Amino acid sequence: MQRVAIIIPCYNEEHRIPKEQVAQLLATTTANVYLTNDGSTDKTVEVLTDIAKAMPDRCFVINYTKNRGKANTIYAAANYLLDKQQYTHIGYFDADFSTPVPEIVRMLNRLNRKPDRFIIGSRVKLLNSNINRKVYRHIIGRIIITIVNIKLKLGIYDTQCGAKLFPVAIAKVAFTEAFRTSWLFDIEIFLRLKKQDLLKFGEEFPLRVWTDIDGSKLSWKTSFKILREINILNNLK
Repeated sequence: MQRVAIIIPCYNEEHRIPKEQVAQLLATTTANVYLTNDGSTDKTVEVLTDIAKAMPDRCFVINYTKNRGKANTIYAAANYLLDKQQYTHIGYFDADFSTPVPEIVRMLNRLNRKPDRFIIGSRVKLLNSNINRKVYRHIIGRIIITIVNIKLKLGIYDTQCGAKLFPVAIAKVAFTEAFRTSWLFDIEIFLRLKKQDLLKFGEEFPLRVWTDIDGSKLSWKTSFKILREINILNNLK
């Protein structure tokens, strides 16, 4: 049986993290959940602690008092979990649950059937799917991934979806060192896996439901920062 740890990175999510979704995730899966505070300046850590009290044997709070950004918060939490040597798989999902619990369950079921593969959510809009993305975010995303695939040749449709699960052996490569990028750290992961010929063990998992939740930090201005990070990635390939 797989033992899965799910990281949920949180920065100033006091009013955004849906408590009922965390409860549903714990009730409908056997995964342990690690609510990870990234030096929030609001009452996020108090909210997370309150959520974790409902199921203290499977829901935990990792509290980093210094803000380090989503990328390196996930990096730190993943290595904390790897050091525990208790899990077969480690993954991360966004705190707003834009990937809802039923889709996480589907991904975990797929993982059980293919435990040696890493599974990444893909927001490709197919017949009868319900993928709701803001137009400007979709445009920014497609421009980024087009440039990335031209320069880095990863062959991945959706690198940026915040829904990913890794076997521990692959997670050790994915999180081998701190990230040099913040917005494109997922692509850094794939570059590391590509260098070790591990992309062949990956599977893009088309999500049936995904919703763009208000409050995202991605904007048109962010796209200029992202273009700079593409140059960093190009030097890492």
